Amino acid sequence: MLRRATRYLRRLIAPRLVNVAARIRQPAAEPAIVSQQGLLGRLSQIPYWEDKIRAYKQYTYEPDSGAWTKAGSRAALRKTIEGNDLKVNYGCGSTILDDWINIDLFEHDHPAYYQVNLLDKHPFADNTVRFGYSEDMLEHLPQAASIFVIAEIYRTLKPGGVMRFSFPGLEGVLHRHYSPPTETRIREGEFEAYAFWDHIHFYAKEELRLIAEHIGFRKVSFFTYGISEHAELQGRDTRAHQVDLNTFAELTK
Repeated sequence: MLRRATRYLRRLIAPRLVNVAARIRQPAAEPAIVSQQGLLGRLSQIPYWEDKIRAYKQYTYEPDSGAWTKAGSRAALRKTIEGNDLKVNYGCGSTILDDWINIDLFEHDHPAYYQVNLLDKHPFADNTVRFGYSEDMLEHLPQAASIFVIAEIYRTLKPGGVMRFSFPGLEGVLHRHYSPPTETRIREGEFEAYAFWDHIHFYAKEELRLIAEHIGFRKVSFFTYGISEHAELQGRDTRAHQVDLNTFAELTK
């Protein structure tokens, strides 16, 4: 009697379990329009590379909107910050420059500040930025994301425009945090250079040069703290305690 009841319960419950499992495996509906970061986020939730590629191939990139769209969909034109001779402070943090456009992810009520996700298409038209500056931002980005940001900066710079980066460089990181390269110092360095500050990737000078030139920059120059060939970029660096740590690079379009 007990055995018969058990078989009955199995027949009753099993179809329901199959239906539940099927619902669990069912992926969420793919949006018709998605940003760069939205698509990357969606792909990160898909466990198998074959399914990632299948999902990705549903979309086509629209340069005018900066969005990825499915066939038959059309994204609205992106809003741009107007101007034709702009100066932009990228990933500004708490350093707000009154005569510059300051952009970052957090909210701020300063009239010269704009809340922008730099990992999506930047809100500037092609060839409209004269000078750009960024201090201690690149090291917080994975390599692919930093290449995206550098390419967007190149797109929006005017011909002859200059982008200055100040960031902890790999050369300085190795010297300060991994020397001498003992077993203990190597382990301490990972905390001091990466974990404490949410740092992800440190550019070496030649790596930055390689990427910048591949993107199209015609000139890559390295300077010291506060020094630049351009008056607009002189004295912009604020972290004197990182003089021996940071790389100071200027990329000219």
